[in-house]
Amino acid sequence: MNNRNDGIIHDTEDKGWWCHHGLELERSFVALCNTHLNLSAWENPEKRDNPYAPDLIVAGRVADLKVQNTPFFVSRRYDMDPRRTVTFNRKDYERYSELYPDIDIYFWVDWTQTESKYGRVDYLAGIYSLPFVTLAGLIESGAPEHHYIHRRDDTQGNAKSSFLLSLDAFDILLEKDRRL
Repeated sequence: MNNRNDGIIHDTEDKGWWCHHGLELERSFVALCNTHLNLSAWENPEKRDNPYAPDLIVAGRVADLKVQNTPFFVSRRYDMDPRRTVTFNRKDYERYSELYPDIDIYFWVDWTQTESKYGRVDYLAGIYSLPFVTLAGLIESGAPEHHYIHRRDDTQGNAKSSFLLSLDAFDILLEKDRRL
């Protein structure tokens, strides 16, 4: 495992592990939507035959879930608040632009780590959503793009860069500023 951040649960470069872990999180998210958010949600049946299909159907619309547990602490370099910044991979931006321009994007944030060598943030947890077309507008109007130095020679299919987005631009479905 790389040792860039001792606060993460697994090597960020192990794409296969994260894809498998993501399936468990999608199931938890579906349950949360149906029981606490008053949103009907289910796993996208297309995923059974196509692992690259969007994750979910939420409120009758195709949706993708992004789960982030570690603040992007270096967002301060871009004059952005790491507590309220999420990352969106360029690869996903390009893929959704071409194949799924009407998709909705959900971010499930739970800052399990609030300190790193780059600073500290206050705890935040929440669920945020935005239609992809609006998210794409943020990117096209100049959202900062961070290039991952450690992924320059990646062979696992990890994104080599991500756009930094402020949660303030998203619809807030649920937000907590302290652990329960």
